Amino acid sequence: MKSYVLNDLVEEVVIMAEKYSDRTITIESKIYPIEIKADYSRLKQVLLNLIDNAIKYSEPDTPIVFKLNQLQDKAIIQICDQGYGIPLQQQARIFERFYRVDDSRSHTTGGCGLGLSIVKTLVEGMGGSVSVQSKLGEGSMFYN
Repeated sequence: MKSYVLNDLVEEVVIMAEKYSDRTITIESKIYPIEIKADYSRLKQVLLNLIDNAIKYSEPDTPIVFKLNQLQDKAIIQICDQGYGIPLQQQARIFERFYRVDDSRSHTTGGCGLGLSIVKTLVEGMGGSVSVQSKLGEGSMFYN
């Protein structure tokens, strides 16, 4: 795996997401550069997947924020939305293949419940981890 500047990759992803969604997406980071060793295309896919979910499951006029940080040798990426939230009892299952929090939304949002499963597989394959914090009606924050 090659070294990259995480801040630059996130900026590229945000620009792409803003183009296809017409959403305002901000990046908060006190550290530049955050150097990472990662598979660039896999990490880009992970970030696009997570931002796509944030866009799908939050109202158009609410913000989406990428927070970047570094703790010792680990880069921390947080993607925060103010969407519908995920019930606590279902948060542990959202990374399972084909699991959907609400099947009734599948016809409006599309997809088949593979996005977060792929995210988990790709992140763990690069030696990282992914988790979620969410409150109903307040939104979700995904950590990488």
